[in-house]
Amino acid sequence: MQYDLLLRRPKITIFLFTVITLVISSQAINIVITSDIEVYMPEKQPSVILLNQIRNDWPIDSLMIYIEADNITDISSLKEMESMEMAINPTPDDSDQVVYTSSIASLVRDISANFPISILRKDEIPNNQFYVNLLMSQIPDEIKYQMISHDYKNGIIIVTTHKDADVDTLLQDKVYPISSSTTNTKAYPTGMITLYKETIYWIMDRIYMVAIISFATLYLIMYAFHRDLKTSFIAIIPVLYSVGLTFGTMGMMPVEFAPTVIAVLPLLGALGISYSLHMINYFIEVMRKGKEKAVKKMIGTTGRAVFLSAITTVVGFASLITSEMPPIANMGLAFVIGVLYAFISTMILIPALLLAFPPEKSVELKWSSLANLTRHRKQIFLVLFAISILSLAAIPHVSTKTSVWEMMPHKMNSYQKMMEYSGKFNAGQSGVILVNTSSPEGLLEPDFLEKLDEMERIINTGVENTSAYSIVDVIKRMNAGRVPRTREDVKRIVDNLPEQYKVMMLTKDEKGKYLYNKTLIYVEMPIMPLDKTKREVAAVNQITSQYNDDVGVNNNISQLAGLAAITVELNHLLMDQQLRFMFISLILVYLCLLLVFRSFRYASFTMVPIILLLVWQPGIFVLLGIPLNISTMTVSSIVIGVGIDFAVHITERVREEVKTSSGLRAIKIALSRKTPSLVEATVALVGGGLSIFLMDYEMISQFITMVLVMLVIACLASVLTLASFYSIRNGKLLEELR
Repeated sequence: MQYDLLLRRPKITIFLFTVITLVISSQAINIVITSDIEVYMPEKQPSVILLNQIRNDWPIDSLMIYIEADNITDISSLKEMESMEMAINPTPDDSDQVVYTSSIASLVRDISANFPISILRKDEIPNNQFYVNLLMSQIPDEIKYQMISHDYKNGIIIVTTHKDADVDTLLQDKVYPISSSTTNTKAYPTGMITLYKETIYWIMDRIYMVAIISFATLYLIMYAFHRDLKTSFIAIIPVLYSVGLTFGTMGMMPVEFAPTVIAVLPLLGALGISYSLHMINYFIEVMRKGKEKAVKKMIGTTGRAVFLSAITTVVGFASLITSEMPPIANMGLAFVIGVLYAFISTMILIPALLLAFPPEKSVELKWSSLANLTRHRKQIFLVLFAISILSLAAIPHVSTKTSVWEMMPHKMNSYQKMMEYSGKFNAGQSGVILVNTSSPEGLLEPDFLEKLDEMERIINTGVENTSAYSIVDVIKRMNAGRVPRTREDVKRIVDNLPEQYKVMMLTKDEKGKYLYNKTLIYVEMPIMPLDKTKREVAAVNQITSQYNDDVGVNNNISQLAGLAAITVELNHLLMDQQLRFMFISLILVYLCLLLVFRSFRYASFTMVPIILLLVWQPGIFVLLGIPLNISTMTVSSIVIGVGIDFAVHITERVREEVKTSSGLRAIKIALSRKTPSLVEATVALVGGGLSIFLMDYEMISQFITMVLVMLVIACLASVLTLASFYSIRNGKLLEELR
């Protein structure tokens, strides 16, 4: 037997496996977690292609510093903001991770340096408030009020970087220290990149506390059931090893994981405890035959059931790997790796630990009263049917809501400042529209600028909560509020624009000369509910499509790109992905059961609880008030993968007992012997998972709530459904399957 060597030297086996685990676990510190919503989008999606096309010519990734002051336009406030910008971006190149900074202060300085009146033309912020106000009047309102609030009490500094910039270093070495050293103003780092990074900090600061509390809770639950310190210790050891091995392996993988990957922790706790308990409880049941014989029998019977449940769980999670969204596929891979490690750790450590440190107490778990469930199958069928009908009726009421804002811990200071910024500036969901002209100097044509100006006015007046601005607004402000009549006048104005406008709105050739064939129209939307975001993105796209037809076949105005567009497009993918994961998981798990059980009836009966659970899922979403979003969309696959364990263990025990007993007696024994382990594993799952709520992370809390509730119901559904189905015709159906 392959276990003979391990069984003869259990302590050496434990030692060697411990060394291997420690070596692999040491790589866990290298795990890369991201909350960037953009990485969820498949590379071939139109919004991603367009955004990357724009990135080739413009740096459009930025973080923000939110400023509070008595009056942002006061000279002291402006000069302090200017000093902050110079400290953050001291060099004109991007060697310091910053391409450029922008604020009302730097705009005032740029306009001063290019002012037509020579006496005021200085490359500095004037020391006279009258001159400052005069310079500010040269800034188009569409741009000015993107930089300061209408009450002049708040402003922003935009720090623009490349997509692959080392933002951690930028934040830690510059942004945080500089923001905390102001005197005339109060500065708060925020913006999308800051939020992405601080979400990771938030997770990593809390994950160790959560893990410790989770394992402590698991141990207490084990002790409550077994009343034996040694048995509880043996049960939890494989969990610790599998978690270490899983996170260590993830750290060696050159991929980015979604924040929801921390759900591996409670799920591995549940699976590991479940596998351990089934093995230990069966060992206790037969240990009177001697510990070595009991271990061998445990491996040959319950070990086989654990193997079956591990295989079906792996197959259930495998559907996530097929996702077009990289973080979801990577999370599925992490779950698959975790389940395999949980199985390996259990099958190596539990036999070795039981032989090296046999339990001092033999508390046999047996709930004989559960055998009475076989008498009430009609009532059970009726209840299951009624719940299914109610849940199906709830499908239209399931909320589909995924946005980047749902993916951030809401108690982060940077998140709260972002919400405040959105409310005061009517902004937060930034986007851009790419304009291409066929002519090398197409942007200098007055007729073309008139079309862009007309399109902007329609967006600003016709699309609620949306504002657009571009180089046309700057040109008009420099020409008494009108688009110049001649091409020469346009060129003269553009050539003399402040540098900041040029950097934002024009591209350069290889020699650093500005080109006049491309520009960006900046579009701002506030942070708002998904249905409004969808409506306004669609309205903007409809307007750009109409004007794209008007400007001629050789010119092009793109659709809206950026955060709002990606959010809308991602939500279109959600339901398709949810249904896809569910379908693939069900098919793969069912095929796996057919191959393992080699029985159509056993495979079909074992699937019934999971199918019911999926039918009930819409009702659970509505009842708990949880939306279908980028985290909860994976719940179906997780529940299929983990929930099938309950049904597999009952079916496998039934198949074992029916060899020597009547069909009715077989299901009664299976219910009384297996249900305690299933319930214990479920209680452990809930207890271990509750610590995740200490993270104060709404998206993770919703995800864990759905998983815990669904798996508790999976346990109940498996017991009730299989008790009813297997007792049909008083168990004669089972006897026919011998």
